[in-house]
Amino acid sequence: MATLPLQISQASGVPFYRQVHDQVHELIAGGQLTPGERLPSVRDLAKTLLVSLITVRRAYADLEAAGLIVRRQGQGTFVAETARSVPDASREQAADQLVSSVQKALRVGIEATAVTTLVTKTLEAHDA
Repeated sequence: MATLPLQISQASGVPFYRQVHDQVHELIAGGQLTPGERLPSVRDLAKTLLVSLITVRRAYADLEAAGLIVRRQGQGTFVAETARSVPDASREQAADQLVSSVQKALRVGIEATAVTTLVTKTLEAHDA
């Protein structure tokens, strides 16, 4: 069974279930969790992370709905053998986060030209 290197931040403002979901998703997308690998039980992960069972259940339910994990009655929870469209799901998630970040920047008063400049500089640094 995999020991998941997850960290929950109370200061991030992101719901705990979402932090669990996003971090497990990244581990699967990045290949640190391989198809067929058993995940900790809801109870064990909740105890390790010091969160409620409901938090882990919701994260696992969302991951299952995304086709990334499967639950087998009496056996446990596993990384899906065919984690469908992990690269596509990762790209979609990254795009959603980018849109959310841009919207947040505009809401807090950063001008659109400044946001554009930051994004351009980031892209240029990546291409260099």
